[in-house]
Amino acid sequence: MVAWDGHTRFGWLRKRYLFNIYLLLGSISIVVATTIFTIRVSKSVERQSFLTTELLSNLASRLMLAENVEEVGPVIAIINEIEVPFIITDNSGRPFLWNEPVIGIPVPSFDQLMHVNPNSPTNPAVAEILSMAAAFDQDQDPFAIISPEGRRLGTLHYGRSALSLRIRYMPYLELMIMALFFLIILWALQGKKDAEQKALFAGMAKETAHQLGTPLTSIMGWVALLEDKVGKGDDTMIELNRDVDRLSRVSARFSQIGSQPQLEDTDFTGLVDEGVEYYRRRLPQLGGRVELRREGRVSSHVRFNRDLMGWVIENLIRNGIDALVDAKGTITVQIADTEDGGARMMVTDTGRGIPSRVGNKIFEPGFTTKKRGWGMGLALVKRIVTQYHRGRINIEQTSRHGTTIQVVLPPAEPFENRNESKES
Repeated sequence: MVAWDGHTRFGWLRKRYLFNIYLLLGSISIVVATTIFTIRVSKSVERQSFLTTELLSNLASRLMLAENVEEVGPVIAIINEIEVPFIITDNSGRPFLWNEPVIGIPVPSFDQLMHVNPNSPTNPAVAEILSMAAAFDQDQDPFAIISPEGRRLGTLHYGRSALSLRIRYMPYLELMIMALFFLIILWALQGKKDAEQKALFAGMAKETAHQLGTPLTSIMGWVALLEDKVGKGDDTMIELNRDVDRLSRVSARFSQIGSQPQLEDTDFTGLVDEGVEYYRRRLPQLGGRVELRREGRVSSHVRFNRDLMGWVIENLIRNGIDALVDAKGTITVQIADTEDGGARMMVTDTGRGIPSRVGNKIFEPGFTTKKRGWGMGLALVKRIVTQYHRGRINIEQTSRHGTTIQVVLPPAEPFENRNESKES
């Protein structure tokens, strides 16, 4: 649809893309660095937990050999402060000590524990402790508790420390926070970009309409004077009046950019015929080597702004002509109803096609491949279709044999319902 032998305009767009890339790379770097650091800290904590538990297994021999519980009372108090969950069992598998604050299960009296059958415990707390000890052993190798004489006194079963578990989940939490932060930044940048585009479109359009207004009024006056001399039926006057009417429509189109246009017309087929006929009258200027076809019709009830949608149709035809090699080829404008009651228009050219690296960039403000131009035509087309008419526009297909751009307008009902909801 567009001649692809030019260059990209507006350096600020490139700067915006570079900023987004730097932002993405910076966020990824922060997440990766934080994750690596957290993993290393987690491994250090787990190593300390292992050493702490190994020390605990040595102390456990004192507990099991102590004749007086009061002698090891301070040791038990310190053990209860350790965040590593552990369970100590004797050689028969009977549990008799665990750090209650971490595990959360009260320790029964010593007499009760001594009468426990580890193969079929009747105490629910003990049964749960034994199940937990088995789970610990699947994850960590238990420590054997050895007396100073080398005699085995029991086994220390332990799990991962609460601190290491918290640290282990930190990378995922940090990743979620960074992702949320990045999405918020993207949302803010997108909103800023949309606001800048809206202000740019509106400012340029209003200024263009203002600049056209004064000479257009003067031209209309001179045309009226000429009509008095040569008559309204003169062929030259007829063409002049057509061009003056077109200039008036162009001015009206620009004046509506930046404000919400009225969607009042429904004859989409007639509008397409007008746009096609306008260019057909000018094809001889291209040497008669361009064929412009129009196929199909729309019977669905769609609402649109005649001035702005006329701009869309003419712009797509003009870009199709520009895409032709040596200004020779065929432009086909095909319209049809959509299944949901809307309208579809496809403008196909037999030009050189759109490179895959370009894609939908053709709809971005400032992008142009022409030697002359601001790169605003297709950007305005997209804005008119998507924002003012709630439709969609896309490259339906492209190859070295040509390109098809599709425009889809929704049925009229959503607009009517939307207006009713606003009024209510």
